[in-house]
Amino acid sequence: MNTMACVKHPLLTIRAALKRRYAHEMAEVLDKWQLTGMEADVLLFLANNPGCDTASDMVTLCQLTKSHVSKAVDHLTEMGYITQQRDQQNRRKVHLLLTEEAKPVVKAGQAAQKRFVDVLTRGLSDEDKVAMKRTLEVMIENAVKEE
Repeated sequence: MNTMACVKHPLLTIRAALKRRYAHEMAEVLDKWQLTGMEADVLLFLANNPGCDTASDMVTLCQLTKSHVSKAVDHLTEMGYITQQRDQQNRRKVHLLLTEEAKPVVKAGQAAQKRFVDVLTRGLSDEDKVAMKRTLEVMIENAVKEE
């Protein structure tokens, strides 16, 4: 069945399609290291966003649930993939740091993210990719601005 034939606008179905494809690309990583999707998201957020290293950053920038991030951070700390370090100026702020043990997990996760992007952009010219990036940035800004 052609999904596009049933829906008036592709923006109304893209979220589910992206979520399924991302889960497909990440499945091997999650299975190999026995991680939840949220745990992988936390590790990859820390690796991909230098300078944004608190749970609050993740909640704010990625619109994640505080309780889910907290649970993932606790488990990743137990597993030895991250350490928690109190900020010297603000004792309430805790910085999350990736450990050496996290490196192979992060490398595999980043490879899965690259495959995800490669699949989605297959057949697009470099010019199309630049335009798409610009368009998505504006759309995300509009979505956040309108809350």
